[in-house]
Amino acid sequence: MSNFSLGSISLQLTLHGLLHLLIPFQVLLVDVFLPEMPSPLALIFPCLVLAGLETFQQPLQVYENQSSSPFDAQFDQRVEWALEHFSIPGLAVAVVHGDTFVKGYGVSNTISSQPVTEHTLFFTGSTTKAFTSAAISLLVDDNINFPAIHWDTPVHTIIPADFVLNDTWSTSQMTIIDILSHRSGLPRHDWVWLADVTLQEAVRSMRHLPFTASPRTEWQYSNLMYLVASHLIETVTNQSLQEFFTENLWLPMNMTETYLSLSKARNAQRDIAQGYFVGLDGKIASTDQVFSDNIRGAGNILSSVSDYAKWISTMLKRGLPFSQTGYENLFGGHSIVSPNPLEPFQTPTLYGLGWMSQAYKGEMILFHEGAQFGYGASVILLPQRDFGLVLLGNNMDGVNAAANALAYHLIDEELEIDEELEIPLESRFDWVARGDAIINDGYLSENILSELYPRIPNPPLASPVNFSAYEGSYTHPAYPELRISSNCRSDHAYQGLNRTTPDLCASLARYSDYSKNLEMGFFHVSGTYWLQIAVRWGHPSAVRVEFRIGPDGSASWLGIEIEPLMAERDEKIWWRHLL
Repeated sequence: MSNFSLGSISLQLTLHGLLHLLIPFQVLLVDVFLPEMPSPLALIFPCLVLAGLETFQQPLQVYENQSSSPFDAQFDQRVEWALEHFSIPGLAVAVVHGDTFVKGYGVSNTISSQPVTEHTLFFTGSTTKAFTSAAISLLVDDNINFPAIHWDTPVHTIIPADFVLNDTWSTSQMTIIDILSHRSGLPRHDWVWLADVTLQEAVRSMRHLPFTASPRTEWQYSNLMYLVASHLIETVTNQSLQEFFTENLWLPMNMTETYLSLSKARNAQRDIAQGYFVGLDGKIASTDQVFSDNIRGAGNILSSVSDYAKWISTMLKRGLPFSQTGYENLFGGHSIVSPNPLEPFQTPTLYGLGWMSQAYKGEMILFHEGAQFGYGASVILLPQRDFGLVLLGNNMDGVNAAANALAYHLIDEELEIDEELEIPLESRFDWVARGDAIINDGYLSENILSELYPRIPNPPLASPVNFSAYEGSYTHPAYPELRISSNCRSDHAYQGLNRTTPDLCASLARYSDYSKNLEMGFFHVSGTYWLQIAVRWGHPSAVRVEFRIGPDGSASWLGIEIEPLMAERDEKIWWRHLL
């Protein structure tokens, strides 16, 4: 069963569910928006802005179609096969290893057949988180303008009105490094930002969200905590995140093809890849470049592999504008993702600040994947070899399934060339099988009903009230308001149920672009227990539902096992019926 998501790490961690949020080429200089007044960081580090074009913004040398390129005929064939096998219209790849090599494959738009180049823009999903953490590191280093901001500073002391959790101790003790390393104790609660809410509203809603672990005891991926970090940056700098990133991160690295705003990229007349997904009917469909501004910082960067190559080149060199202490915190292991090695890796998986780390064939690997509706991304660094690569494409699930198969082929080739080894291809780890398993895990099981409800009376118990009694609006202080109706329609069969029309259906009272095509069907199981199947952008998920009936015979509460980590403990999010 899949989950609403932004930022996939599932290819290297688990076959059960997608942990995603949250994604090529002539060098064309464009007008980059800058505020009229420079930020405090620009005043402290004027060389980064004023002298940057001479000192720090030297363009990378880009090589294409050379004999030294890692994109040989064998790799090209692998990419073409992966595009077809995983239903990916287009993909762009960059390798940085001293020199920079970039190449585009397939198309950015299936209607226009526009070819992907190194300058094609893709949403990069949760690889955005590394930029947000890096931006925080600049604030930590700036003791003149931001003397109160340190890695161990409690977030509540910086944005006290907005950052409040449902536990007093957690509110007062949760630090910057806690929220960036996913050790807050809060699970994903991704449905919060699926509603049409602002970033600040999403942050303020967290006071109503339940924990699933004590702070600093478990790694639990949280897009919401990166929204907190983004709100913190915007609040203390009095700049938008786009402005701060542009002035303090992207311009110093000469990243002129990178945006945090879809409208700005369109105004710059960039080639923006169309996003795609495979529907329940097996056909590929467009997301129409779906975009929601409220997840900036957790995702939403729109960039090319040409620009991302500059980013990873900076990371590999540990170059400006970030300090060496900053790099130590960004790359260091702050949380244990998996205490045991996961094949084919040799060490436990650790999480830094927007980066994960593992050991592969004796080499340290830093990486993060990204998944944003319609788009997938993967960034991998081998710091000891000064080797890094980026893959960006326009099918979220397809790219996340294919990325490691392609990336680790290039990594294996690099390791074998350097060590003068010749390992037969058939003896390498089967990344394609791993990718296939991830794709298949996204479909509902034929036995989904019995898996969620293993003991159903025969015959099932009738509902204690007419289905019409369940209709109406249901509210929660953090989760989106739901509207339930018996006037349902469906144009597809629900796998495992042999049904085409649900008994009840739900919609969000305030939906965003990310949730505008969300379908929620409710199927009666027995008594007050139901099954919900939600489908968005081709992703089905099934969870248990319960209604509570009041003494007067009205449906007073609706409980849904909508948060996966809560569902593991048979806990639900409860909405109150507005009667």
